[in-house]
Amino acid sequence: MATPQGLVAIEVKDYSGWLFGSERQRYWTQILNYGKEKYRFYNPIMQNAGHIKALKEQSAQFAQLSIYNIVLFDGDCTLKDVSYSQFGTFVGYANNIMRVLKTIKGFGEAEYTDKKEVARVLREAVRNGENPVIVTSHVADVQSRNWDCPRPVISWFPRLFRIFHWRRWIRF
Repeated sequence: MATPQGLVAIEVKDYSGWLFGSERQRYWTQILNYGKEKYRFYNPIMQNAGHIKALKEQSAQFAQLSIYNIVLFDGDCTLKDVSYSQFGTFVGYANNIMRVLKTIKGFGEAEYTDKKEVARVLREAVRNGENPVIVTSHVADVQSRNWDCPRPVISWFPRLFRIFHWRRWIRF
């Protein structure tokens, strides 16, 4: 999104449960079912930073523009221990978007050299995001580069064994 203060790159995630992570951790943690299930997912700040990097590579103008990294969570989630400090980065809930945009509005104005170029590149990005062939190719590319991405970690132990110390019940 183009604003007088620069571009705003918004990453929206739909998660439930408790979420933990910081801007420097490669993976964040999602906890579900009162701690019985844990999953790791790629840091959305880093993910959006990749999108911003791709935008900055479009031209000399984009390389100089301020681009704000906004990560918003929708769904039934709670940001329990999420930290970030980098200027221009915001993490919060989807219903906080107006507050984030109001904060950005207080920053200095960006120096656009060619607004038509900005509009063209953003329109092309939207078209690419709606193209199923490009989206499928992008997903496959990301998955192939993240082959070391950890599988979900599920911490589950049958309730019976948690209540009773099962070794006490074994007789030799």
